[in-house]
Amino acid sequence: MIEGFFAEINSQMWLVGAVFLRIGPAIYLAPGFGESYVSARVRLSFAGLFAVAIAPVLAPYLPETAPSGSQLFAFVLRETTIGFFIGLMSRGMIFLIEKAGAIISQSISLAQMLGNATAPMPVISHLLTTTAIAILFSTSLADQMLYSFVAGYSLEFPSIERITGYFASKVSELMNFIFNHAVVLSSAFLGVMFVYYLFIGFVNKAMPQFMVSFIGIPFVALFSIHFLYQHHELLLDVWQQKAQIILMLPYGGRP
Repeated sequence: MIEGFFAEINSQMWLVGAVFLRIGPAIYLAPGFGESYVSARVRLSFAGLFAVAIAPVLAPYLPETAPSGSQLFAFVLRETTIGFFIGLMSRGMIFLIEKAGAIISQSISLAQMLGNATAPMPVISHLLTTTAIAILFSTSLADQMLYSFVAGYSLEFPSIERITGYFASKVSELMNFIFNHAVVLSSAFLGVMFVYYLFIGFVNKAMPQFMVSFIGIPFVALFSIHFLYQHHELLLDVWQQKAQIILMLPYGGRP
């Protein structure tokens, strides 16, 4: 009886450890959980507790007993690599809104704020990224992200020999998606600023002595802040839809 009890304990510990091999790296890179201001202990504790919670559900998708020798090394390498991969892909949600903010900032000539207090990024990127992380946890988007980590066990990833090429193609697909849709998210600002700079060019051509930059730069900054305030809800709603698509990219989802 005692031997059966310890055998069951060992079996459950193996399941939790096997799940942690993938969930740990994914949580480490996931948006919100993997931010620089989140303590490593908090990340580790959450990943461990999450692995304990979902291990019984994932038992059918994992080996019943721990492999040995080279098979164990291959299993650890494969699961850890997949964990880093899905964590990096989920972080694409933040990369998308950050890149959109960078494009907006470049178009309206607003650079970095807060000095070295935060990660270096343009002012609009900082505002949108902070807001996006808040939305992540105030809506079901964080739950969908964690669910995608768990649901990935029901899908078959390529073997260890072919997994590098698969990951490379998916990361390339993610980068393409991010740059294309970052331009889409910032297109309203690009259009307005194009008209503004075209008008300023005509004014400068007609009146060379007029200091258009002295008048124009404050106007651009104030108008851009007002324009962002008026349309930030629409921009973030569209971002949430794009973020859900990004979550499905590692598992064959179509952009």
